[in-house]
Amino acid sequence: FVQRTLSVNNLGLSSRSAFSPSVANSLSPSLHSMALSPSLEQVGYFSGSFSSFPQDPVTARAIEDLPFLSPKLHNPSMRTEDARLRTFHSWPLTFLSPTDLAKAGLYYLGTADKVACFTCGGQLCNWEPKDNAVSEHRRHYPNCPFVENLIRDQHSFNVS
Repeated sequence: FVQRTLSVNNLGLSSRSAFSPSVANSLSPSLHSMALSPSLEQVGYFSGSFSSFPQDPVTARAIEDLPFLSPKLHNPSMRTEDARLRTFHSWPLTFLSPTDLAKAGLYYLGTADKVACFTCGGQLCNWEPKDNAVSEHRRHYPNCPFVENLIRDQHSFNVS
């Protein structure tokens, strides 16, 4: 982006590019006498891409789930999907994916097949082969803000 600010001292236009300092340094010395609509050659610009952002921020595991609820979370240390997923290193069941459980807001408590929600603190166990993590979380804890947010997001994506 190009940032433009008015100088208080001389009310002239001051321009600088946050991404191309070499272009900004090569601007003409008569910068203060520029018109209010300088050309791109006078200002400089950035053209490129960012490689540090996740390709798909909706599904990236490091994204914090429900950041606006952080003070009210049952277990704030489990607010990212990645943190929840790391708790499943000794998960005993093969028919229920740790990824599905983590996406449903659940983390493994380390005993049997017991998991808990990082938001509401609700615990689930005794999983059966056809169980769905989100459905079970919703069925047992319908007022959980994480589940409510998941359902709201699913409805907004399904509207045509």
